Amino acid sequence: MPDYDSAAERVTVALKARNGNGEDRDPLSLAWPDPLDLEALAERGPHAPRFVVANWMPCGYATLLAGHGGVGKSAIALHLAVCIAAGVSFFGLVVERRRVLYLSCEDREGVLHWRLARISAHLGVDLARLRGWLEVLDLVGRDSILWDRDPGTGYTATPASALLAERMRDRQVLFVDGVSDTFAGNENARGDVKRYVNALVALIPPDEGAVLLVAHVNKPTAANANTTEGYSGSTAWHNACRARWYLRPETRAGNGHDQAERTGNLLLELQKSNLGRTDQTIRFRWNDSEHLFVGQPIGAATASDRAHRERIEREAILAALCACPDPVPAATTGSRTAFHVLSARPEFPDSLPSGATGRRAFWRQVEALRVMGLIRDEFIRRADRHSVRVLVAVPECTRAIGE
Repeated sequence: MPDYDSAAERVTVALKARNGNGEDRDPLSLAWPDPLDLEALAERGPHAPRFVVANWMPCGYATLLAGHGGVGKSAIALHLAVCIAAGVSFFGLVVERRRVLYLSCEDREGVLHWRLARISAHLGVDLARLRGWLEVLDLVGRDSILWDRDPGTGYTATPASALLAERMRDRQVLFVDGVSDTFAGNENARGDVKRYVNALVALIPPDEGAVLLVAHVNKPTAANANTTEGYSGSTAWHNACRARWYLRPETRAGNGHDQAERTGNLLLELQKSNLGRTDQTIRFRWNDSEHLFVGQPIGAATASDRAHRERIEREAILAALCACPDPVPAATTGSRTAFHVLSARPEFPDSLPSGATGRRAFWRQVEALRVMGLIRDEFIRRADRHSVRVLVAVPECTRAIGE
């Protein structure tokens, strides 16, 4: 490598890339491009947005995969990297084959080898044949900071970013595992976040490349199983990426006082997609024989599917009410509500999620049962002579619901 006078010069030269027109460009340049040629655009038909992974990972942009530490992000990200390099589907999702560079800042060669062996065996892929298509770098203990602000000059290029640019010359897809190991800016500063993401996006071909950023979330976010904002820091992490995934443990309502219980499965939710559908989730189950998580897409429910599920939920709630030996309080708040009592019953529907979302869905179903005339409120007198309102099933509570 030539001996440049400064790190800045070295980075500037190394970051020379080629755009879709085959012209050299410098991602660090402040020069803006020419405006769109509207006359030329009018003469040719538009192209629909392209995806490396159908609907999940758009070409030309960054995608954020976030989740709590230790939840399984790296294992699933590496599985996806192998699928893209091999050109095989990712648990039912169509994948376009690309040359992949995977930066592993947390797992060493031994763990990477063990995971790659398991993944390739599961996919029926010869790992050796991925040479040239998949490049995995063990950066544990190495200088992996790709973005850092020089307090004196404000310059943000680093020696590691120069090395990355050189590696990406013949690669289309970049995996960065993870953000906290490569970003030395302020995660709450929108400008820092946007410039970091843009610097990485500048390294990929705009028409066929993609960036996947693997990031941790903070403890409050991880504790909220029903969050739709699965990321930490500034909203720029959400806005700078055109797609955002959230990986979390699957939970269900526990026994009493709304204590959520983990099922042992993981849910990968597509929480943002500017260029495709967002109503998509993959459920991962651990496979003991293959020593990895195996995914199954959860399709978007149709109106018929939702109606069927709600009917089953109402039947289960009614069955739990009929089987309860003691009066069920009609209270919606407090330490002992109808939800607390009935969710502890074995008849209670598993499809109702835990937390506030599950409670809201439960009370919607209770109100529907009231409207249908299958349950009603009554007042009973307790031993202390105080009257309390309870839920009571009508005598015909065993009849079919929804007829």
